[in-house]
Amino acid sequence: MQTGKAAEHNAEAQTAAASSRQWLIEVTQREIAERGCTGVSMRSIAARAQVDPSLVRHYFGSKQQLLSQAMNVSLDIDELVAEALRGTPAGVGRRTVKLLLDLCDSPATAARTLVGFAAPLSAAEPAGPTEPGEPGGGHLLPLFRRISEQVSPDQHELRASLVSAQMLALVLGRYLIHDPALTGSSRQDLARIVGRTVQDCLTGPLPSTESGETAA
Repeated sequence: MQTGKAAEHNAEAQTAAASSRQWLIEVTQREIAERGCTGVSMRSIAARAQVDPSLVRHYFGSKQQLLSQAMNVSLDIDELVAEALRGTPAGVGRRTVKLLLDLCDSPATAARTLVGFAAPLSAAEPAGPTEPGEPGGGHLLPLFRRISEQVSPDQHELRASLVSAQMLALVLGRYLIHDPALTGSSRQDLARIVGRTVQDCLTGPLPSTESGETAA
């Protein structure tokens, strides 16, 4: 049976361990947001956190486990859909792009969002499993599908995939490859320019699947 001092010491040790784990997770999220999942290493995380790499291995065991913990951020898909739909139908494309930029730039959601896009591009070392229907998995396709179901006149799956492709290109260029033209553009300009294409994907006419001609 533990004495009062022993119990107090154990409680302090557990608190310190939890604090250290949380600090390493936060550092990992920043690393992922800046470097992408393939640019993160146990050593780079340890260096940024100013700890010995053995401490990172002690708490998480492997890079895979650490990335999985760092990506464990809940996103409220209902709230995101409502935000994209809040306003006139003609502005849904711009709002959807702005929503994605918010997710990528916010410290609370950047890691999960960016890894959700980057993981399929790195089959050799996936960043961890994603739950079906969860934002962040499949390039946020479930989110875009929900938006399409609300505003698109037809072919919701195709339109959602077209939006996902546009968003993948934007995220890849601005946040993972760091294309100077995209990183140097303002969020407002990107939302306006890319939003036009996303708007067309969501509400514009699509070619007929039978004739290849543009549907009315």
